[in-house]
Amino acid sequence: MRRMLLPVVAVVVALLAGCSAPAPTDRALTTEEAQRLAIARFTNYDEGVRAISAEVPGQQPVLLTGWVDFASHRGLVSVGMSEDAPGELGLYAWTGEMIAARDGAVAAPSLPLPEDGWQIEPLDATASVLQNLFVVALSLGSDRPDNPTLLQQSDARWLRSDEIDGIAVDVISGPTSDGPATGTPDPAAATVRYWIDEKGRLLRVELRQPGGDTWTILDLGDQSDLDLSPIDALVASND
Repeated sequence: MRRMLLPVVAVVVALLAGCSAPAPTDRALTTEEAQRLAIARFTNYDEGVRAISAEVPGQQPVLLTGWVDFASHRGLVSVGMSEDAPGELGLYAWTGEMIAARDGAVAAPSLPLPEDGWQIEPLDATASVLQNLFVVALSLGSDRPDNPTLLQQSDARWLRSDEIDGIAVDVISGPTSDGPATGTPDPAAATVRYWIDEKGRLLRVELRQPGGDTWTILDLGDQSDLDLSPIDALVASND
């Protein structure tokens, strides 16, 4: 089966600040780099639940803190405007089909979930900045590796070496289409960048508004044994 890495996501992010352009030393992926990129989503799936945090910078930054279950495609986050009040705007819980939002300050996203005060509707990546991020977050898990040969043939590019919390990573711009590269690949055209360690573990994803040079950051943290299955019953209460 011909499989590419991550769906090409048209990210629509409104509250963003500028970020420097990719370094001019970009190059094609090596075989080893393509293999690590190919297993990144499967590694997430295999780990199941991981902590996440996201920042949508701007004049009024939006911060998200919580978890995503990459195997069962569920998420739970608190949303705030600052690190001092990470849950001041409330809670969001979502699956691949539905999203539940609850206003009101919380100390942190936690279980059991509150029983009342939720607004539940279909998940729609075009509806808001946050819903778009939730869709992207769920797309970062897959039950099988992607095709490293197709990735190496695509316009995905190695941008640079970097590190997160002392862990060495490669920063790679994602493919802009599902087909082989045509012409000279341009990493500036990519809307997503992956930060991947030597074991193929995804530590950060950067998402850009198409046509601009503004980015939001989604960090992936430790594995957790948290059971997010109660989210299914919550969103089903809208039926």
